[in-house]
Amino acid sequence: MKLTQHEIQQAMEKAKAAFPNFTDWKCGDETDNDDMHTGFTLWGEYSPDPEALPSKHFFVTFDTYKDTWSGNLSIGKHCYFWSSADFGDAHLINTVSCKTLEDAITALKAEMASLFRAFSAI
Repeated sequence: MKLTQHEIQQAMEKAKAAFPNFTDWKCGDETDNDDMHTGFTLWGEYSPDPEALPSKHFFVTFDTYKDTWSGNLSIGKHCYFWSSADFGDAHLINTVSCKTLEDAITALKAEMASLFRAFSAI
């Protein structure tokens, strides 16, 4: 899915609004030859303690494939097509394919809430 400049700006604004504690938002709008991205991709970063060495970096990534969107939570790097703990990053959560970015945001937040409830259950 190729996005117009206006659609890219709207997508960035929606993601930033949905994840206000994530910073350093970036995007790429093309498939690359290294199989890192399959279409438009945007990501933001969160570090609970950026001054700590080494600091943990969490990423939310939203990407397109054909006419669908998906959301991901990863640690180490933003989500690539071939992300792997062997490459210094790991997928924590992946959503199903969604019709819209808004649906992917909602699905990712629901998956994140479920994971965090599991960690916080007494």
